[in-house]
Amino acid sequence: MARAAIAAFNLGTKMTRFDYITKTATDCKPSWSNKDTIRFHYFNPHGIMAKRRASDDRIVAMVDSGFAKTGALMAYGSLNHYHTDKLMDLVNKSRVTDFEARYYVQQIEREISAADAFIESIAACI
Repeated sequence: MARAAIAAFNLGTKMTRFDYITKTATDCKPSWSNKDTIRFHYFNPHGIMAKRRASDDRIVAMVDSGFAKTGALMAYGSLNHYHTDKLMDLVNKSRVTDFEARYYVQQIEREISAADAFIESIAACI
């Protein structure tokens, strides 16, 4: 009985590597594996997918308020999801190459910067 209580206590307080990468970490470490890097960017609130969701929300707000046409969702918003789908595929893969780990994150960063430039151009016209 005592062993079960100790095991339950340790289970509740011990942080796993997955929990650290997906919940606690604030930036991506160069020492992490490619798989860990992808997990960070996909699940962590400081990863690229959190930034992508915030960018998508800003585009949706622009469309909902009438400042942008609905085509902005396809070009910059939530309907432009090829690279995010590929990132999700990498999360499910057992092995991730260095090229894949870097490429899809860089492409999503490029899409976010294009969406930000679009939002700034609309805001400048208002």
